[in-house]
Amino acid sequence: MRRRRPNTSSWLEAPDPVLALAREELAFYEEVRDSARKWYRVTELGALATSSSTVVAAGLHAPAWLTALIAGGALFFTGFRQVFGHGPRYVLAAQSRESLRRAVNRYQLLPESDRDTRARQELLAAVEQVGDEELRQWVQQRQGTALDGNGSDSGSPTLP
Repeated sequence: MRRRRPNTSSWLEAPDPVLALAREELAFYEEVRDSARKWYRVTELGALATSSSTVVAAGLHAPAWLTALIAGGALFFTGFRQVFGHGPRYVLAAQSRESLRRAVNRYQLLPESDRDTRARQELLAAVEQVGDEELRQWVQQRQGTALDGNGSDSGSPTLP
């Protein structure tokens, strides 16, 4: 997931900077989740439509160039799916957003008087944990695509 450069002045100047930071992160994960879901659906529907159309075109004895063109579209969508991995990205962003949403809700359910340093530290720890988990899972997915046909690692470092 590509991150925008955070605008630190927006959340540092807020009355509750940790909550503002958490909300900014929440908005980021929502945007990534929605975008990945859209591209996942487009890719899957495109692959399904072109794959099934190839079979239908061949069955109807369509001209070879048309069947080849449709098959090329199916191949394109398959490659697009593998290169960009919108399905796993969608799941990862949804998991991150949900974890962060729960932490923000727990914090906001506290009365204003109980939102002390300890509560802010817990919320900040949750924000950092979500970011760390997202990074760990992203690296694992990248390492999974770097495996060769024998299942052996291609030299990437392992995670703890």
